Amino acid sequence: MSGCGFLTEATTIERRQFLLMLKHGFLAENIMNKAFNLNMMKVAGRKKIKDRGINWKESYEDKSESLKKKFDSAIGPNAYIRWEGHDYTTNSDYYVVVGPTIQNELGKCFFSGIKKLPADPDKKVYSPSGEYFTDIVAAFSYASDKWGVPFPKNVPHYNKSMLEGVSIPEHIRG
Repeated sequence: MSGCGFLTEATTIERRQFLLMLKHGFLAENIMNKAFNLNMMKVAGRKKIKDRGINWKESYEDKSESLKKKFDSAIGPNAYIRWEGHDYTTNSDYYVVVGPTIQNELGKCFFSGIKKLPADPDKKVYSPSGEYFTDIVAAFSYASDKWGVPFPKNVPHYNKSMLEGVSIPEHIRG
């Protein structure tokens, strides 16, 4: 039944009754009462990651620790930050990263992305998905607004022109 998404939990008889009401032009009040019966409406969707109460802590692994040192020395402090947090609603761990990358259209730019960590610590951790930005303040703002990570204090206004002389490793290119 196209156009009747709010009737997903209604029985076939209830659907027929509703369609007959529409066809025969019953009063709008009757239609509204039938259409918005809370017993028939399906409430769907999980909470946004930002609203799940994840306590984000700055955390680096071997590869990310070397990236942090490299970018902080080449660009400046807070040029690369990685957070990890545990979502108790799904019993899953996530990581968020904000830092330099290379993207096909923008060239060298900043990236803000998230990825669910595998339950098995021996499994490969894949690249996060996210958005690309021409300055780091926009990337931090996006991460803060989208996933609730803390916005760092005293963030310098790094922009893509500051990345010109910086070597960005192949494994973090977009």
